[in-house]
Amino acid sequence: LATAFVLFNYYSVAEETLHFTSQSGPLAVTKKEEYYYLDFPYILPERIPILPEYEVALGAKIYEAYLGRDLFFVLKDEETVAKITPDFSALKALDLGVGVIVTAPGDSVDFVSRTFFPKLRINEDPVCGSAHANLIPYWGKRLNQTTLSAYQVSPRGGFLTCEVKEDRVIIGGTAKLFAKGEAYLPV
Repeated sequence: LATAFVLFNYYSVAEETLHFTSQSGPLAVTKKEEYYYLDFPYILPERIPILPEYEVALGAKIYEAYLGRDLFFVLKDEETVAKITPDFSALKALDLGVGVIVTAPGDSVDFVSRTFFPKLRINEDPVCGSAHANLIPYWGKRLNQTTLSAYQVSPRGGFLTCEVKEDRVIIGGTAKLFAKGEAYLPV
């Protein structure tokens, strides 16, 4: 999303949709007014047992556990998701998953989440598109809905619109420029 934001807003891009190759495969980003819509593959992770080390690493009780590319844990409620302070060293040491996604029903949205990727040297991703490729199918089935509202309750946070379309998920949100700089490299 950040790359699409820069291309759409700081370069003369005539296309309405940009196409990228990501670790998750082909990714299309479409801009409509101030919203950006990401088109991801639908990923429904498999349920796995809740191991004690998962709860120790998170510092919270886990009600359901899943594994796709990332570990995915369902917690009690929005407040629990917002207040957890995970042990990043312990998360990094977990055998399974690239990252860790935590989620719960939302108070004013369908679901909330946070995402942690210490194995990739990103303790917390403020708003993570690829995580929602797992979250949207899960919550869509659980709530029997094809359109959902979501909020990532990281310190920076972000609201998202979510939709299931056959074997794809569409994630919509806004973006903001929070840093700008110049790099001088030897030629």
